[in-house]
Amino acid sequence: MRLLLTSLLLALPVASAAGLTGTLTVQGHAAGSFGHLSLPEWGPAGGAAWTPDSREVYTLDTTGELRRWQVATGKPLGRQVLPVPGEVGDAPALRLLGMSGEFLELEVRGWRKDRPVRLRSILNPRSGKTFPNDPCPTSRLSLQVCTPAGQIRARVEGQDLVRVEAGRATRLPLPAGMKPVALALNDNGERLALLAITPEDTYGLHGTAALFVWQGEQRRRISLGQTLLEGTSPTLAWVGNASAGYGLLLAVNAYNGQTGGLRDGQLLALYHEDGRQVWGLSPQVGLRGAWPSPDGQAFVTLRRGSVPEVRRLTDGGFLRGLGEAVTASVPLRGGRALVALARGGGAGRVAVLSGRGLQTVSPIAAATLAAWGEQRFASAQDNLVRVHDFGGRVLGQWNASGNVRQLAFSPDGAVVSAQVWNPRNGQEQAWSVKGQPLRLPADAAFPVSRVLLREASGRDSVNDFYRERLIATSPAGKVLWQTGWRSGGFYPQVSADGRWVALSSQAQDSHRDPVDMEFWRLNTATGKAGPVLRLKPTTTDPNSGRGISALSADGRLALLREGSGDACGWALYGYTLADLQTGKRLPTPDALAQGFNRQGGCGRDLPSPDAAFAPDDRLLVRDGNTLTWWQVRP
Repeated sequence: MRLLLTSLLLALPVASAAGLTGTLTVQGHAAGSFGHLSLPEWGPAGGAAWTPDSREVYTLDTTGELRRWQVATGKPLGRQVLPVPGEVGDAPALRLLGMSGEFLELEVRGWRKDRPVRLRSILNPRSGKTFPNDPCPTSRLSLQVCTPAGQIRARVEGQDLVRVEAGRATRLPLPAGMKPVALALNDNGERLALLAITPEDTYGLHGTAALFVWQGEQRRRISLGQTLLEGTSPTLAWVGNASAGYGLLLAVNAYNGQTGGLRDGQLLALYHEDGRQVWGLSPQVGLRGAWPSPDGQAFVTLRRGSVPEVRRLTDGGFLRGLGEAVTASVPLRGGRALVALARGGGAGRVAVLSGRGLQTVSPIAAATLAAWGEQRFASAQDNLVRVHDFGGRVLGQWNASGNVRQLAFSPDGAVVSAQVWNPRNGQEQAWSVKGQPLRLPADAAFPVSRVLLREASGRDSVNDFYRERLIATSPAGKVLWQTGWRSGGFYPQVSADGRWVALSSQAQDSHRDPVDMEFWRLNTATGKAGPVLRLKPTTTDPNSGRGISALSADGRLALLREGSGDACGWALYGYTLADLQTGKRLPTPDALAQGFNRQGGCGRDLPSPDAAFAPDDRLLVRDGNTLTWWQVRP
């Protein structure tokens, strides 16, 4: 697939410490931008819709980004961002329901004054204009489906399934004790299908599933075996015709009996209306949703909420992916970046991205990356860690004790350290570049550098405050220095050259949320501290705070991030540049200071920007699939 890369050069602002120098974009949806399976009861946002000739397909993610693709080649044909109507209130979820003629059918749902709100419209993708339109109106958010023009409809009412045609209602009794979770009506309205579960928990969220098929008033039951299914986010669609035979394509959440939650992917399956299963794809494959083409030859699904892919309807086999998602990036010198890309079919690659395009380095999937100059880099996917050279050779590989969240090289390139998460606890691990495990002290801080850092905690015996101190030891275990006790804890970040550790902590005399934050740096050899920069919050959000988002290789320049997060969502309130050598904030251009601000979560998943300094002190901010370069000067 040919990837379109754009480059933008701007003049450096005189009054700012930074200026935008370039933008690179990889064609595709951002990683995770189709949301999660555990969204509100009306199902996941986004989706896919085919053109009537089945030659093109539209994909919509939760950020409102609508993309058009040529199905036969996977070539990108267009992109636009759809605004979410303000009248739907909080937690908006925008869905792509299908296509009628040249118009896309959209639905947005949200909450206004604790009441659910639903709006439907049609979009002319050529002009970008939308028009209110609801061929299947309903006064309540219950299961209801209609034929394309709305002449025939079906809905669930209590223990009945009601089919309405030409003003005449036919009530079809539902099986006792079963919970309906999805409805499907074929285009001419002759066939009706219901996916239901027999609840096996107090809240009715999971249970043994079955399909019920009606032709007229005759009902047939199709058992899906003992698979336990969660009752939200399913897609169910009729496929085929009278001559070829009818079938039902479904994608539904799978219950994880070991953890009591959802599996990462959905169960995808095709059933003939006589009850035969044509094929099935396990939730472990990591696919979500299934939108069939009008010609009955293919369907679109989503790979782990990131990459749309086209599959054959006859056997579920993979055909091609639609774009790529950037899952990790590491800035290199000269405005280039090492990027990890997720592709369709579960494949991936690591490539160098520059203004000249993408140059593949290694054909492997990776969720996180680290580089030591341009001699070697490390990658991790789940718990598998690899070390490569830039020619693509794998120099070594081994398994961490859990999923790897971050990787880093020591300044001399001899040690690879990782921040690891597993169901029991998070921890830091380290290895030689050949994979030999290294012993780390308890509570070691990430990453391993010239010194080993660990955080000690305790309580103030007088005020009973929780407090922490940072302790630096040599590789042999000798204590080199330690900080004083502070309440609220430390958040250390080590410079790439290993000579400095930058710290952020709440101001000790600030006790109201949100608190003032302090930033300074220590010399890792001596523990000597530099001047302190104190910043007040710019918001009244009690969950907000500031932290270090990126640190230059020599530990002088820092990009500070002000953000917030709670059980439902998160927010980014802005970036600030700082000079930790002088303890002063630096003028930050508006495009960097506020250009990435957003609120995510609560049903609308947006990419959260990542930032890092290159060895030549250029700043890279990755926002989904868009990478922006900034020249920073103190």
